Amino acid sequence: MKFLMALLLTALFLVSCDRLEGQLNITKELSLVNSKGDSHLLKIGTYSADLRESTFGKKIVLRLKNDADEKFNFTIPNGSKIPTNGTFKLFANDIGQNVDLAGIVSTTYIDSETREAYQSCSYTEPYTVCAPTGPNGQVSCQTGMRTVYGTQWTRFFDRTTQQNINMSILVANSSEESAQFLGSAAFVQRIIVSQTACR
Repeated sequence: MKFLMALLLTALFLVSCDRLEGQLNITKELSLVNSKGDSHLLKIGTYSADLRESTFGKKIVLRLKNDADEKFNFTIPNGSKIPTNGTFKLFANDIGQNVDLAGIVSTTYIDSETREAYQSCSYTEPYTVCAPTGPNGQVSCQTGMRTVYGTQWTRFFDRTTQQNINMSILVANSSEESAQFLGSAAFVQRIIVSQTACR
């Protein structure tokens, strides 16, 4: 298929489902229900952990990097969202755990200079194959799809995204902090401004 394409980048929390790598610092013992439905008492200490948003923004998953890679899910209620930049607070009655969550997310973008280059590409197209099927010149034809490889001129820039989160796990209905997760992620995306048809 021949076309010109402009790619618009929409900023979302945990873009492309990347994990925010960091540490969970527990200052007061707390009990959370893990992804298997078991209640788990988390002891005071510092744990290597990561955080990601999944299921189309419907939950946050906190994973402890222990022997079991234990995961804890927090539902994001309808009408709420984790911002790309800004603060949030989610309450125990809504998130499926006996704790509140509060935090701040910051996201920055650095764009490279716009560049131009030829790159490899591919597209699919229909094709028809016919073959004789009888003594009187009868022909049978079948149509299928095949992949065609080529090159195309592309105008693009690279966008580096840096995201940080500071999230507190609070005693339900209070401002008393039981734990704090600090995490970050950085990644690069190629943003296509325009391109010619693949040929």
